[in-house]
Amino acid sequence: MSLTPTAVHPGRRVHWLELFFDLVMVVYIGQIAQVMHGNPRWVDAVVFVAFLGAAWWAWVNATVTMNLFGARITRSTWTAVTIAMIAIGVMAAAVPDALGDRAAAFAVGNAVIRLVWVQPWFSKRKTIGVPWWRPVLYSVVPASLWLVSIWIAPPWQYALWAIAVAIEIALLSFLGGQQAWLRTALDVDHLVERVGLLVVIVFGESILTIISELDGHWTIVSGLAAVLGFASVSLLAWIYFGHATSAVERGLRALLQRGSITGLRDTVMYLPFILVAGITVFATALGTAVAEAGHPLPTGAVISLSAGISLFFLASTAESLRYGAPWRQVVLWGPAGILLPWGLVPLSNLVAAEGVVACSAAVIALVLALTEINVRRIRALPQGTEDAVLT
Repeated sequence: MSLTPTAVHPGRRVHWLELFFDLVMVVYIGQIAQVMHGNPRWVDAVVFVAFLGAAWWAWVNATVTMNLFGARITRSTWTAVTIAMIAIGVMAAAVPDALGDRAAAFAVGNAVIRLVWVQPWFSKRKTIGVPWWRPVLYSVVPASLWLVSIWIAPPWQYALWAIAVAIEIALLSFLGGQQAWLRTALDVDHLVERVGLLVVIVFGESILTIISELDGHWTIVSGLAAVLGFASVSLLAWIYFGHATSAVERGLRALLQRGSITGLRDTVMYLPFILVAGITVFATALGTAVAEAGHPLPTGAVISLSAGISLFFLASTAESLRYGAPWRQVVLWGPAGILLPWGLVPLSNLVAAEGVVACSAAVIALVLALTEINVRRIRALPQGTEDAVLT
């Protein structure tokens, strides 16, 4: 794969090929979200997080590799991305029985997508100051573990999967001599747009979930729950695209100016995982609420609804603090967004599913109002001090 390493590329836009890749990623997310429909148990949540984590690191690898080496899209680049898409497609098809008869297909898909991105890192290792063993340990070893797991019986098979992903996560904590090169090579504009566009598509999946459930439960109360659910998603999107995206751009630039590559890693690779997981879990709960309109919302769905909103604001708060914003600049909206959604759990014993969704919309609207107040308060600060505020 003949990808050319880049220097700083201010203003580089995400290529259509990357958006094409994200479509398959979101199909995968839609598949694993099925685990959380209805009345999920804690073990379902563990399976969801594990399956999302496996694909998330594949997306991270694709995003970072394209950011650093993919300014020019070549035939080999297109071929590599196509192979990666097929691998995630196989994983998505295998997810419904990935812990059973389709475990081998799931493992093969994970192995292939990790091998796709190793070539540019290995071939350009001398230019970018990466020792030969690092891409081998980061990509080849995990891919080998995924393949070996095909012949290992559960639960040890799942242990190998966890070790494979853990190796990737652990290596990202020790960037070593790469940090100096990354400070000049990373394209912040591309990273901001890349994360934002994935979130757009995940929000779209949320709307699809609501509409699909309404199609299967065509009643007035289900319609009411669907409208309220749509409003809830719209309010979350308002917060993200109205405030968070500009905060992300300012925050990433601030981190890059400070030379904090670990900060960039945390806010591009780790924390968006929590955000995407929150939106997805929230969407599955809204789908269940549409299906159960007129009846009490199952406990697992209520917890998913609360957890989804809470995780969204947990990720947003953590990102702001990681960018360098002092706690006093997030205290007005952060704790409210994290804690208030859990009040929906006891409330679900008093109202039907559509009532719980209405209350969730009210909670999000309240946090949105607090966010708007916070923004106005920051704008009233003396010139220069507002630059530290990231939301």
